[in-house]
Amino acid sequence: MSDITTRIITGIFFVIVMIGGVVLSEYSFLILFSLLVILCINEYHGIIHNLLTSSSKWKSMYKILNTIFSVIIFGIVFMVASKKIPLISLSLVCGFPLTWLVVEMYTKSDKPFYNVCLNSMGIFYLAIPLSSASLLAFHAGEYSWHYLLAIMIFAWSNDSFAYLFGRLLGKHKLFERISPKKTWEGFIGGILGTVLFAYIIFLLFPKWTGYSVDLTIYVILAVITSITSTYGDLAESMIKRNLQIKDTGTALPGHGGFLDRFDGLIFSLPACTLYLTFFIK
Repeated sequence: MSDITTRIITGIFFVIVMIGGVVLSEYSFLILFSLLVILCINEYHGIIHNLLTSSSKWKSMYKILNTIFSVIIFGIVFMVASKKIPLISLSLVCGFPLTWLVVEMYTKSDKPFYNVCLNSMGIFYLAIPLSSASLLAFHAGEYSWHYLLAIMIFAWSNDSFAYLFGRLLGKHKLFERISPKKTWEGFIGGILGTVLFAYIIFLLFPKWTGYSVDLTIYVILAVITSITSTYGDLAESMIKRNLQIKDTGTALPGHGGFLDRFDGLIFSLPACTLYLTFFIK
């Protein structure tokens, strides 16, 4: 099987699972994103394993604890967003990064603060941004997937159109030091393609969701997603370049790892959540 065929098959399966998990119910969404948090955190610990300055036993414990912390954080945000527990419960999230300072008192590491930073980064870089998906899913006051799925589609379309325009027209480098293949032509093409999908979603989603959203809102979300997804991609490229790795994992044949696939959404989910929270009631 050729690489392109493998990539297409994996991509189709990935999209079906993601859309199905989001559309089916709030609990399928909960299961899907909890699993994504687990997979992303485990993959993250795979790439930082050699950077941690503790024994192998403690490195394994770090991964277990960070996975537990991250799933609990996602669960707290989900429960708050769905109004199952009060808003004040979000304050509990602040305790988990601080817990790493306490954990390091027992590891006997030569560089405890170094370990604290690496472990806490898993929470700040992955758990908290992915948890914002719950705020999008319940923005309407009840579970509705129209905003969340729209942003996911925008992120995917931005990747596809940026790649297409970059291959066909790309001449001017966007950020050559970090990602030599990215171009301004691809960046602009990604935005234009995503705005096109915003119009398509504007036409189709009211029939499927029962929620009518102004076209301007979808267009703004599309632009926010395009810009922040690009920064998310660049940020992960910077990390991989620093660690001298090509992909963060091999879980998705033809696509690399989960972090390779979700790097854009990690940035765009919280950015779009902030826009909707402060500007759209």
